[in-house]
Amino acid sequence: MKKDITKKVEGERIYLRLLRESDATQEYCNWLNDPEVNKYLETREATIEDVKKYIKERIDSANCFFMGIFDKKNDKHIGNIKLEPIDWDKKSGITGILIGDKDYWGKGIGTEATKLMVDYGFNELGLKEIELGVISENKAAIKVYENVGFVVDHIEKKAKKHGDIFYDMIVMKIFKK
Repeated sequence: MKKDITKKVEGERIYLRLLRESDATQEYCNWLNDPEVNKYLETREATIEDVKKYIKERIDSANCFFMGIFDKKNDKHIGNIKLEPIDWDKKSGITGILIGDKDYWGKGIGTEATKLMVDYGFNELGLKEIELGVISENKAAIKVYENVGFVVDHIEKKAKKHGDIFYDMIVMKIFKK
């Protein structure tokens, strides 16, 4: 599937668009380097070059849609959401989200962005199932996913290590109706 780099997925307060290397800003790096933001992420630190390389790899991948989350009022880049990897044969994908700008935390942006990405995956990309993994301690994210319609598929005990702690990984899925 050819990616349309100009396409915006419009929501009420935000829009999603495919990330470009030019989106690799110091502010983006600051999110990834902030222990409060990266608490549940695999990435613990990043440079602008790291972020550019990561974005380019996602652009070049046929099995990834890596989109920025932008505030419609001011076009500010506030986070990212992706479908990766996508299994085109099984019509399934895995999603992940990061709201990097802490000014937007607790305002329903994660729910809105996740709904937009699920809708995009189902209706634009033709997927039938979307999965995600979330650390059991990340209660805010679990609530977001439940609000969107994800249900727990299974729990992988002590599957994710962050620092010196092993956490349970909750695998959740949503199916196209």
